[in-house]
Amino acid sequence: MDYDAFIVGTGVAGSSLAYKLNAAGMKVAIADKTGFGGICAFHGCIPKKILSGAAEIVDGGRRMQGKGVNCNPELEWADLISFKDHLVHSFTDPKEAAFKKAGIDTYHGMVSFHDPNTLRAGNELISAKYILLAIGATSRKINIPGADYLTTSDGFLDLKELPEKIIFAGGGYISFEFAHIAARAGAEVTIIHRGENLLKNFDPALVHILVEASEKAGIKVITGQELREIRKQDDNRASDTTGSELELITHDSKSEKETSHECNMVVHGLGRVPDIEGLEAEKGGLTIEHGAIAVNEYLQSVSNPAVYAAGDCILPGPALTPTASLQANVLASNIIEGNKHTVDYSGIASAVFTIPTLAAVGLLEKDATDKHKIISSDLSKFYSARRTNLGYSASKVIIEKDTEKIVGAHLIGPGADDVINIFTLAIKAGLTLSQVREEMYAYPANSYDVKYMLR
Repeated sequence: MDYDAFIVGTGVAGSSLAYKLNAAGMKVAIADKTGFGGICAFHGCIPKKILSGAAEIVDGGRRMQGKGVNCNPELEWADLISFKDHLVHSFTDPKEAAFKKAGIDTYHGMVSFHDPNTLRAGNELISAKYILLAIGATSRKINIPGADYLTTSDGFLDLKELPEKIIFAGGGYISFEFAHIAARAGAEVTIIHRGENLLKNFDPALVHILVEASEKAGIKVITGQELREIRKQDDNRASDTTGSELELITHDSKSEKETSHECNMVVHGLGRVPDIEGLEAEKGGLTIEHGAIAVNEYLQSVSNPAVYAAGDCILPGPALTPTASLQANVLASNIIEGNKHTVDYSGIASAVFTIPTLAAVGLLEKDATDKHKIISSDLSKFYSARRTNLGYSASKVIIEKDTEKIVGAHLIGPGADDVINIFTLAIKAGLTLSQVREEMYAYPANSYDVKYMLR
């Protein structure tokens, strides 16, 4: 046996597993088919937040123009991408050396199964008592003519030059976050979504406010349009008319008519799926369900007891970085102590880093019953929203009627991504409305608005 544990994937889950199992005295190795650091570091949360942070600065300056701030900030795309790359690599470049210093062996390249206990890494066959998969997700394959013209979210984050006209296909996280960045950088931006419900995991009333804010920022939002084809424009036609390079054909679900949209780029925001292609899961005896590695409550493969998995390659839990981290902790404990621990997915917060930010944790209103009370607040006239001329802010908090325990919270507005963490703590700790409301928050911080949300 070459290793006690071989980990595939160097993102949040894989890295955490490697260090925890190594600290427990196991002989550990870790591998990645790309750079060490995982999707979150290279093409996920970290670079996205760098770009959205710059967009916030630009938008804030423009909002306050004539209100004491006399500037017209512009987002220089090439410089921003260069800054993003430098910052990302400052986090990721030291990772492999850190693994080696800790005594963890490292491998590069695609890893696939040779048999249930053996992996192929390059030209080597490696056996392990435990094989731990933390391989993340990739853009869903879209079966339409011209799908090769789609630019993935990874590709968007690496653009050296921003096109003039961009269509974001799909109405989820990726499309809204990137659309808000691109719009502040001066691009003409459209979001096209097949259905009517945008950002389906968030409160519809607050999503409606975000759509209003998006349209005010110059982002066109179109629903009820399904992608049918992407065509490359004829060079002569493009130069003689709009300068567009692509033609996107959509089908309207109501009128049953097709519509043509011209643009320079179509960005894939149509969902992500577990990145298991190339793993040769059948040789490892893995059961695949709904495109993901099927695991039991202990995060162990249902068909190969030597294999455990965490993160976006499995279906339990929302596909978020905190989920992967939580699963890694539970998985490591089960490897070290035996299968004793399961994952509690309640109280995992999420946020859409748009302007304003949309955030949520816990129960949605659509899942509430007559045992719950909904406290809705329009905070757009409150100080926090007005002091930077933002104008968009609202909340919806869900409590149990009999206990007054907080079980859900949904926010849009300034600092929503930070304020939501107060509600995350409240839900996990079982705190009541009065306990959270009566705390002495710093004033006039954004978090002080929690008091108004719970009146």
